[in-house]
Amino acid sequence: MGKAVRYHVTVGDVTFDVEIDAGGVRVDGNRMEGCGLELVSPNLYSFLVGGASHTVLAERGGSGAWALQLRGRRYRADVVDDRTKAMRDMSSAGSAVKSPAPVRAPMPGLVVGVEVEEGELVEAGGALLVVEAMKMENSLTAAVGGRVGRIHVVAGQTVEKDEILMDMLPPDESDDAK
Repeated sequence: MGKAVRYHVTVGDVTFDVEIDAGGVRVDGNRMEGCGLELVSPNLYSFLVGGASHTVLAERGGSGAWALQLRGRRYRADVVDDRTKAMRDMSSAGSAVKSPAPVRAPMPGLVVGVEVEEGELVEAGGALLVVEAMKMENSLTAAVGGRVGRIHVVAGQTVEKDEILMDMLPPDESDDAK
């Protein structure tokens, strides 16, 4: 494996940048010495970190979610690669968003599905559209709660980067109030 693979791993409120290459593993830029990983049985992994042995039960869920059990404690981890993180960041527009804004295509792709209807109320994080880009489906979600305004696309339609896919309105406003 010549090229490094990078993941963003979130456990609770803490996110770690994990980079894996032929030379080993780096966590937040720090090389993990003596880090070896072995599959003991389905979903059960054994690994070494700094000479100490650990065993973790890891069950994969959807969209990068993992249920982990380590030393009798349960954890939930969200694991995404650079591309998925960028898609999520662009679709949610970060936590600084206070009012609904148009939903834009984060990259060129194909609209696979529209999950809502015009006039529908959605909560922050609610699914709006599914866009396929580079053979991966990406769910675009509402950055904040609001009402779906005009939907500019239909399933099967190709879209360009930054194209407006859907208008979002404050929850108490309808599209005809404009």
